[in-house]
Amino acid sequence: MYRLFIHADAESDLERLWETEPEAAARITVLLEAIEADQRQLDQLTEHGFGTDGAGAFNVSKWHRQWNLGHDLWRLKAWDLEKVRMRYRVVYAFVPGKRHYHVLAVLPRAEVNYDDPNDPITRRILRAYADL
Repeated sequence: MYRLFIHADAESDLERLWETEPEAAARITVLLEAIEADQRQLDQLTEHGFGTDGAGAFNVSKWHRQWNLGHDLWRLKAWDLEKVRMRYRVVYAFVPGKRHYHVLAVLPRAEVNYDDPNDPITRRILRAYADL
């Protein structure tokens, strides 16, 4: 059975989002709750390319740079947010042995530099990942 956990850093991201962009915070919270309650959707969180066509509620992709370094890190795009030009990403890790997903960050797309290993947000996510 798969399980979903929200890391304290991601909880802080969501709290800030509730203050600055409550509609986005609400949509992301509802999406995460729906995924958490559905084993099929949880399983889809490790299907690279899932939802690319926009038919489902979200799109999943590997964080390739980190994946190539041996880190099981993923990113999720919520289609309903994209449609209203709210571009946020949910960054999460998968721990296969436990079948646990850990949401590590919820951030505006513009704040995430996936290619820069020295980016403060990337470093924050990697610290959280190392603590799992």
